[in-house]
Amino acid sequence: MELYLIRHTAPAVEKGICYGRADIPLAHTADTDIQRALAPLPRFDLIYSSPAQRCTRLANALAERDGCELRLAPELQELHFGQWEQLPWARIPREHSDTWAADPWNRAPPGGETEQALWTRVATWYRAAFPAAVSCCAIVAHGGPLRVLRCLALGQCMEQRWSWSLAWGEHARFVLPPG
Repeated sequence: MELYLIRHTAPAVEKGICYGRADIPLAHTADTDIQRALAPLPRFDLIYSSPAQRCTRLANALAERDGCELRLAPELQELHFGQWEQLPWARIPREHSDTWAADPWNRAPPGGETEQALWTRVATWYRAAFPAAVSCCAIVAHGGPLRVLRCLALGQCMEQRWSWSLAWGEHARFVLPPG
């Protein structure tokens, strides 16, 4: 099966704002950005998307273009930053953010989740996600879940998650072995 990992297009958020699971809208250039992202992509049999509007706009455009099913997967949401969501990073006390940043795999922002929880959530979903009849599937999501999915598709360990990323609206293609 061919698997395409696609990052949503640019969000409408000020630089320096902490956001993860917050459902922020897309930038004013969204329509143009979405058309640019669609152009090089093949036709899909099935599309999965994070339920965040910054993902569903692109996912809906793909599903409409291809006449295929779109399934929303809450497991594909970005890392939850809890009480830090939508705060400027500069307003988060350094002693808190530095402690978290020193070990985000095991530490969570207040009321948020660890990267280990993100990995577990995405990996559990991934193991059951793909029907046998699907030959070409797209996943529209956020940077964090896409890094996890890449590691899973390539059989890499979690330590490899930060060695790769996609820009806004960019995609990567993987060929998964049968079964």
